[in-house]
Amino acid sequence: MIENPHTLLPIAYRAAAQVVRSRLLVEEAGERALHLLTLAMLSGAPPEHPKAWLRSVARRSACSLLKSDWARTKTLDHVDVQSRQANYRSPRRAGFDFVREHLGATLSKRQQAALQAAVTCNGTRAAARSCGMQPRDFRRSLGTISRKARAMLASQPPLDLHADDAVVQFQLDS
Repeated sequence: MIENPHTLLPIAYRAAAQVVRSRLLVEEAGERALHLLTLAMLSGAPPEHPKAWLRSVARRSACSLLKSDWARTKTLDHVDVQSRQANYRSPRRAGFDFVREHLGATLSKRQQAALQAAVTCNGTRAAARSCGMQPRDFRRSLGTISRKARAMLASQPPLDLHADDAVVQFQLDS
């Protein structure tokens, strides 16, 4: 029996380092694996080969961290944050405003929230999380919104969504 499981932490770090290259993710995966080992020991069912068990759990933890949002976040020094200029975010397209204005009454509150999240968030997971949906349900809602918008546009005469932009551009040029 292992007296101090923290002595096995370097083994967990090495195993996790084979999967990920970020030191932060390696430490997190190793600590998660060590935590699971400690829980197994406290529950009275320690593994027969703790080092091998810890290696495989650390690798699995590292893989799950890569799949999660942990791998997508990058840490920056506060000096870098202050010196960098904010990214330019392009304005919403006229198509979004058109769909929101004309379909707003036919969309449920949940679909309206999904449409807003689709425009304001960077990814599907983040957008789904912001409106309280699973990513699968979020994608289905966007599909439903798209079908409604296509049906609405097919039933109306063709519209030039950029006509207002052309008028503004013409006024600016003259």
